[in-house]
This record gives sequence, C-alpha cells and structure tokens, in this order.
Amino acid sequence: MTRIISSKEVIFAVAYLLLLSVLAGLTYVGWRLTRASASRPRTRVIGPDDDPEFLRRLGSEDNPRP
Repeated sequence: MTRIISSKEVIFAVAYLLLLSVLAGLTYVGWRLTRASASRPRTRVIGPDDDPEFLRRLGSEDNPRP
C-alpha cells in the first residue's frame, strides 16, 4: 500500500524542520556567547611589582638597601 503525501503535510514538515533549525541555531549562539563572556580574562590589578615607578624608586641609589 502506497500512501500519497499531500502538499500540506510536506509544507508542515519543512516548516517544522526550519523551526527546529532556528531554535538549534539560537541555542548554539546563546551558548557560545555565554562561554565567551565566561572565559574572558578579568581586568588586571596592578600591584607594586607591576608598577614601573615603584620599581624605579626602589632601585634608586639615594635609598640603598642595607
């Protein structure tokens, strides 16, 4: 027995697949954006060892270490 598929059923199937594709794409994009913001490096805090002016003052000759 062969069943004939109507054009309405074909249109429904294509629309359903298109909807699933769009939802999958949006889910993927949302997941990537979430991962991108989570893996972004935090802003660095400059400590005394990173401050060139502090290191210059530390190494000056007028204030030698004992």
